[in-house]
Amino acid sequence: MELKSIIFADKNNATCQTKTTTLTTPPNGALIQTHYSCISAGTEVAKLTGLQPTDYPIGIGNRAIGKVLEVGSKCTTVSKGDLVFAHTHHTSHTTTNKLLVKLPNELDRPEIAQMGMAMVAFVGIRVGQPEIGDTAVIIGAGLVGQFMAQLLELSGVTAIIVDPVSGRLEIAKSCGVSHTINASDPQAIEQVLDLTNGGADHVFECTGIPPAVASAPKYAGRSAQVILVGSPRGEYQTDLTEFLQPFHLWKPNMDLTLKGSHEWKVPLYPQQGYKHSQVRNGRILADLMVSGKLKIKPLLTGVFKPEDCADAYHKLHKEKDHHLGAVFDWT
Repeated sequence: MELKSIIFADKNNATCQTKTTTLTTPPNGALIQTHYSCISAGTEVAKLTGLQPTDYPIGIGNRAIGKVLEVGSKCTTVSKGDLVFAHTHHTSHTTTNKLLVKLPNELDRPEIAQMGMAMVAFVGIRVGQPEIGDTAVIIGAGLVGQFMAQLLELSGVTAIIVDPVSGRLEIAKSCGVSHTINASDPQAIEQVLDLTNGGADHVFECTGIPPAVASAPKYAGRSAQVILVGSPRGEYQTDLTEFLQPFHLWKPNMDLTLKGSHEWKVPLYPQQGYKHSQVRNGRILADLMVSGKLKIKPLLTGVFKPEDCADAYHKLHKEKDHHLGAVFDWT
């Protein structure tokens, strides 16, 4: 089989490589022909630029949709011919015994590959457990922040998305997010406090950028929670005492709770003792996409051939005002 894959050959060197290989379907997994794969910009750009240390060369990517060509003898989750979402690399064909979520065939479209980023946001919802009538600030209008804001709105929560990139804020508005605030505005915090009558009930930090994490408590109301959805990366020097005091002290806008919300907090498949799983989250998201309640197409700003991967990563890294969701087309 001729296999195309995107490889980070070295720092700042993304390339599409082709080789002939044989893929063996695992007994409890499947062989998949990839249709579309989505760039997880935070993680992948961090690895490409060296912000997140990694060993080169490395295969990259873990969010794709495609068709099942073959299933293993012990696989009971999907069947041959199914359209699936899977945690697989940017590659034309692959085998996996990890996450497989069956999708309706009508979702065989480039923008649906972004569903993996919605699943990251969904775990934040599970961790935060916001309630109808709550207010929430979302720091970061990347794909995770965009999906977080929409999912909160669908849950009856007033969402306020904060980001310095005006183009991304316009996309959020077009998807029905209640409020958008430019983080570069000196009055950004005051605007949030005015909208929330003194501070939000939840602050979802979706960038992983340490200065943004440090600013998160400033948007919160008393006894609110700050939830780290984005993975913190890079060195940052600050007064840790100033950051921790709002979580310890009982004063206006303090007594906060800090929670982590990494995607893997939720099991892949249903388990005893767990109500939620990533498969369940994926099925719910698929239903929301089919019904049109979750707006996904406006988030896709670029579809790239695998051979143009260097251009795709450059645009996500350097042209954030115009590029948000990027997908590779393997068809």
